[in-house]
Amino acid sequence: MAIGRLFKSIWYMLTGRAHEMSDKIMENPEAVRGAYEDIIKDKKENIQRYKGAVGQLMALLKQKQVSVQELTQEITRLEDLKKGALAKAKQVANDLQSQGVSPEEIKTDVDYTKCVAAYNDFSSTLTEKEARIGELEEDIQRAQQDIDGHKVQLETLTRDLKKIQEEQSEAVADLISARETEEIADMLSGISKDGTNQELVRMREVRQKAKSRAEISQELAGTDANSQENEFLEAARSSETSDEFDALIFGAEQSDSVETTTTKNTDADSELPI
Repeated sequence: MAIGRLFKSIWYMLTGRAHEMSDKIMENPEAVRGAYEDIIKDKKENIQRYKGAVGQLMALLKQKQVSVQELTQEITRLEDLKKGALAKAKQVANDLQSQGVSPEEIKTDVDYTKCVAAYNDFSSTLTEKEARIGELEEDIQRAQQDIDGHKVQLETLTRDLKKIQEEQSEAVADLISARETEEIADMLSGISKDGTNQELVRMREVRQKAKSRAEISQELAGTDANSQENEFLEAARSSETSDEFDALIFGAEQSDSVETTTTKNTDADSELPI
């Protein structure tokens, strides 16, 4: 029992994988197109065979209709022959009666009995032909009903075939659209499976890195300039603070001395060649 369940489990697993692989393959638009082509081809062949069978029924129906026409003509001829035999028998009987022959003797007359035999034969044949026409007419009526039903079925099959052909185009278009949509979604989520999309993502990353490096370089350049300006400002503030401190400690003379020195230095600087 356990071994049997094990084999069943393995079989179900393999079957499931086969179905999964088959479904994956069938998601390919070209595979779907080919599958639809096979279905359409089979349906076209079935419709052609169906048309052939209906054509044979129509041929048999036509033969029966021709048979009815021929039998109708035969019945008309038999009715004429029957009338002729009756007229001939009356003529023979009248001739014999005019000769004084009794009715019993007339009935045994050779010519009269021939007319009677012919009349009876025509009558029985006529009855058979009429019965045959009745049978054929019933067959024709049933066959016509069957053919009409088959024609309706053929029209339905033809419409279904046209729908399948339209469905083929729609299915292929839907699969292509779904695949493109999935690839775009995968690209946006970073799990693109298409080499072109992956290359596009890589190029965008390279571009972004280059822009980032440029921005960092600009920021660093601006930081150096600001740092140098800050040093100059700090030196100026330190000089002013030192002058104020000297003035407080040494008095105005020191301050004047400093100012004089500063003035001289300024004058000396002004004497520098321009």
